[in-house]
Amino acid sequence: MKLISAALVLAGLATAAPTQTQNPEDLEYYVTNFFASKGHNTGYCIYTFDVAGPTISQPAHCTAYVDAGFSGATWLALVWNGTCDNDAVKWTFSDPVDPSGDALFQVSINNITGNYTVPAEDITVWLNDEPNPFDNDVAYTGPKEFYITKF
Repeated sequence: MKLISAALVLAGLATAAPTQTQNPEDLEYYVTNFFASKGHNTGYCIYTFDVAGPTISQPAHCTAYVDAGFSGATWLALVWNGTCDNDAVKWTFSDPVDPSGDALFQVSINNITGNYTVPAEDITVWLNDEPNPFDNDVAYTGPKEFYITKF
């Protein structure tokens, strides 16, 4: 009986699907409903988006509400290790060192990180009251849907 059980286990292993490892060149993440904004007369930013990728079965919904600190006057807040409703997904949004430069949006699914460059012209600042920098509105005004293909 032990011999038959062992043979069945080995037969099952031989026919099992091999574990696939993703080649980063074959990946792409699809981001939809991307929204990022610093509200009027506040130093807080809200981010929300959905992301799909080949290694997760359902799109993940991601959000953050973060204090922009002093940078909130003219830029969106930094998000480090942003979370989603799927623990396999993490994300980061970083400001450029030079305020006229591009920002970096990174999404990591199962520890494979993709990069999306946010052009500076896709971040819009409305100066409501020049003497009060926190009375500015800042928002992402670029495409709401995009692919991340740089890994």
